Amino acid sequence: MATQAAAAASFKGNLKKAVAGIKRINLDGLRWRVFDARGQVLGRLASQISTVLQAKDKPTYCPNRDDGDICIVLNAKEIGFTGRKLTDKFYRWHTGYIGHLKERSLKDQMAKDPTEVIRKAVWRMLPSNNLRDILPHTLALLLLVDIHHELCGMRFLVSYV
Repeated sequence: MATQAAAAASFKGNLKKAVAGIKRINLDGLRWRVFDARGQVLGRLASQISTVLQAKDKPTYCPNRDDGDICIVLNAKEIGFTGRKLTDKFYRWHTGYIGHLKERSLKDQMAKDPTEVIRKAVWRMLPSNNLRDILPHTLALLLLVDIHHELCGMRFLVSYV
């Protein structure tokens, strides 16, 4: 708190305008769910994460509220795939220029950024309504294994089984 006050005092500008676009996440009642992606299939893991983000596993589920827990995915590099998806699955996007449809195979995407593969799989499993833009903000994808002890001091961790 003291560092925030010091930062606010040293800020040369309108502080209300500077923080106007920042969304505050209410952490009361939320749990930190830890998923280990090592050896798990991408689709099955993404469906479990989307269920937790939507709070469908809670008895107080309401489809128009954001009550989902915070999800942390460890070992995103070591996620598993079935079949020939590494060579046959492609991620496509358009740059906006004529004829500039880009594509990247799953193997190349895993080499570039493995967290984006899980993030897109989870995002595509969320319902296409106004909450779809809000829910993935409580999803953290991590590539490392050794940060588990740093997270334990932050909040109570519930591993998803």
